[in-house]
Amino acid sequence: MPNFETHITISAVGSALLTAYGTARFGWDGAIPSLAFFAGAAGGMVPDLDSNTSKPRRLAGALVGVSAAVGIAGFVTSSGPFLNRPWTWAPALGAAAAAFLLFNFAVMELVLKKHTRHRGLFHSLAVPFLYGGLLACLATPRGADTAIAVWLLGIFGVLSHLLLDAAKSLSLNPLKLATADLAASTRLWLATMAVTLAAFIRLTKI
Repeated sequence: MPNFETHITISAVGSALLTAYGTARFGWDGAIPSLAFFAGAAGGMVPDLDSNTSKPRRLAGALVGVSAAVGIAGFVTSSGPFLNRPWTWAPALGAAAAAFLLFNFAVMELVLKKHTRHRGLFHSLAVPFLYGGLLACLATPRGADTAIAVWLLGIFGVLSHLLLDAAKSLSLNPLKLATADLAASTRLWLATMAVTLAAFIRLTKI
């Protein structure tokens, strides 16, 4: 199967071309091109979150850990009555480090490793639409153009990974609609439909 470098190269180059087209054709401006490109390029790594040794999994754990560390550090160094804030830099740094380790461990071991297997649910055809829909929901506060851009590029990014796997193996197996675990697959598709519906509803209210 294609390696990490191949997947990220294809998704990044494809996303760059699609972003350039969207900018020229639809007048995307401001932060839209950057957000759309990031959505597509990152999408190329999403299916390999189910691999215990993959770079995307390590990056995901680190990203969540860093986000938690920054959030905790910002909270404990701000003024407020809870926890006798603000804290000085030394305990704040300790709290941030603890948050990083805790959340990184939670993502890596308790969520992904425990509930996934390589080329399982994350390689389902539902995932491109679930990922794109989640990004669209998150982006709707920035306007319809942004939400639609990240939605489409997000779908492209994940789909590029699945199609590349299928082409390399000369098999449609990586494009499976479901996995051996029918109950888990059903929940995934239901979640995908719910997120897609939520994205449509939010867009209609903009």
